[in-house]
Amino acid sequence: MKKILAIAIDQYSDLNIKNLSNCLNDVNSLIDILSQRYDFEEIELITKPEQTTRSFLYNVLYQELINLLPEDEILIIYAGHGEYNSLLETSYWLCSDSQKDIVSTWFNVIELLSFFKGSKARHIALISDSCFSGAVFEHSRGGGIAALYNKTSRQALTSGGIEKVSDGVENSNSPFNLTLQRVLNENTSLTLSFAEFAEKVILNFRPDKVQTPAYGSLASSGDKGGTLFFHLKNDKVLSPYKSIQIPLDIDIQVKVDSNFEIPFFNDSEDFKSQFVNIFVQQLGYSIINDIRNFVAEDREYSISYSNELAFYLDVSYTIETFSKEFLSIVIQRSNYFGGVHPNHYIYTLNFMFEPDRLVQLFDVISFEGYQNQEEYLKSMVKKYAYPETKEFMLDYTSYEYIYKLDFSISEEFLTIYYFNLMPHAFKASGILQIPIQDINFKAKFQQGHL
Repeated sequence: MKKILAIAIDQYSDLNIKNLSNCLNDVNSLIDILSQRYDFEEIELITKPEQTTRSFLYNVLYQELINLLPEDEILIIYAGHGEYNSLLETSYWLCSDSQKDIVSTWFNVIELLSFFKGSKARHIALISDSCFSGAVFEHSRGGGIAALYNKTSRQALTSGGIEKVSDGVENSNSPFNLTLQRVLNENTSLTLSFAEFAEKVILNFRPDKVQTPAYGSLASSGDKGGTLFFHLKNDKVLSPYKSIQIPLDIDIQVKVDSNFEIPFFNDSEDFKSQFVNIFVQQLGYSIINDIRNFVAEDREYSISYSNELAFYLDVSYTIETFSKEFLSIVIQRSNYFGGVHPNHYIYTLNFMFEPDRLVQLFDVISFEGYQNQEEYLKSMVKKYAYPETKEFMLDYTSYEYIYKLDFSISEEFLTIYYFNLMPHAFKASGILQIPIQDINFKAKFQQGHL
């Protein structure tokens, strides 16, 4: 397995720690390039304040690194604040719940290096974009490709030495991140070693910047002279999106079989992904927070019954439409945390482009010829709903609910989801599918999509 574990921390609870503006942008930009151009099998993203606390980062990094197999490779990307203790000659990451003047709330990078040392993984590489991140390593070196790949490696590339580094212009990327992107985008070598990649980043970094990126091996953390390689994909047609994982941030004593996949969209000439990815990731983390709140409300129950009742969470997605003008995403959630039956939910996100915007149902369909939106939907329910759920749907077709209805658009149907509003016994029939040819779309959508 070859994996990316990406951590971005923009928000800090301590008012004495300045929030950053570009860390998530930086990490998403790298994931975009790495998932499009290079071979990685899994991507995991950690970014929201609830998932970037010191305790959570410690646990997720420990569990991830200690459980890797000898053939595994992992690239860890960190973007956030850093600190340095000159007396201890130690660098730290500031977590979302770190306190500016309380060192015990900082994440000591020495702890991360100890996880590196204890890991069985063949290759571990770290890219750290934070202040004072260059205190982690010793020296660089080279070697033949076969020898470098087969030997164990522990390496790091940082945005600077023992110094402050720039976060960049707000809502853009840091200078270090822009250089990383440039090197990864311009590379044409089928196999680019991490050492060569780091050297190119250092050589291409703008000389007018105060900071100086640094690269080194981590001999005391298990490095034996090898290196991780970036392997260019052979695909002639690049995928416009890739699945990424979001981890659960819950008590480790609560056992949950979790599979949580959301789409990550890559940039192309016709499609700027950053706008869409932010909404997708926000929805993903809102689901995570639902689970966290449930577990926190009755921790003892969750711990006690999670082994007996086989708790699980499964989040997956389908792309109903993806064009230069329109994107329709359906995210399905299924979970069981005790009770009579599992729970199922459907969420949707729909976007139009040029300009980029998130759209609701009546942004794309017209109710011309009807008194209002409510009357239009009721006519569609009467015509297309399943007989056993028609009355339920009519009850929920009111101004109180119609703006909460999820919808998606495919080549054949406009689908309206009453699913989340329906009683459990009728959920499966709580989907209203209207043939595309029977929809009166608004002119702008008609021109752009159909």
